[in-house]
Amino acid sequence: MQSRTIAVVAVALLVALSGCSALGGSQTDGPSDENKTEPLTDSETGANGTDNATTDSGDAADPNATDGSTDTGGGTDTADTDETATAEWYPPEEPNRPLEDKREDRIESVEFVDTEPAESGDGYSNFNLEVTANTSMENVDPPEHGDVIGEPYFFVKINEDEQKLIERTGEVRMDENGTYHIDVRPDGIEEFGEGSLTVEVFLLDEDKDWDDIYDSVGQDIQYNPDASADDSNATATDSDSSEN
Repeated sequence: MQSRTIAVVAVALLVALSGCSALGGSQTDGPSDENKTEPLTDSETGANGTDNATTDSGDAADPNATDGSTDTGGGTDTADTDETATAEWYPPEEPNRPLEDKREDRIESVEFVDTEPAESGDGYSNFNLEVTANTSMENVDPPEHGDVIGEPYFFVKINEDEQKLIERTGEVRMDENGTYHIDVRPDGIEEFGEGSLTVEVFLLDEDKDWDDIYDSVGQDIQYNPDASADDSNATATDSDSSEN
């Protein structure tokens, strides 16, 4: 009886040990499969490549578009936005004297532009100037000045006898056949009464010691100042006097 009991217990132990071995093998295989690294598939690789290409293309396109628009705007000449005509008039700076006369045939023409006909009578109450001239001065100054390149500019005076300087430009660009606009501000000529004005344009080279005259051309214009403001002031004064 005791031998039979021992045999039963032995069989039970064998069955139990066999089950634990099976369970242990299953647990060992499980973690090994979970930690295993799998390679990317072709479709995943292509998707990632497409995303990168799209991002790079977008980054490159926007800056190029911006640069193109900026370059187009940058071509605008700032001289077209000159506000000299509306600026307050003041006596321009005199040229450096004594003036050295080096006159040549450099000013091709002087024309009156933007003319405003007088409200009453003949002539014009306001005008500007357009000058066509050769302003090239690449090698006009002596070497001892340190810089042989000239600094061309224009000045405008009224009437040869009175020689009133009314306008002076800054340094202008060098051009063998350039066209230049000079604004004549009304306050600079308001002291002149009705009649003919001789408007003379000078082309000069600015120097430290004295400026050089390279040409001058005068043109006549019939000037007739606008008297509407004076009439209104006179009317107001007469009205005040009558009320008193």
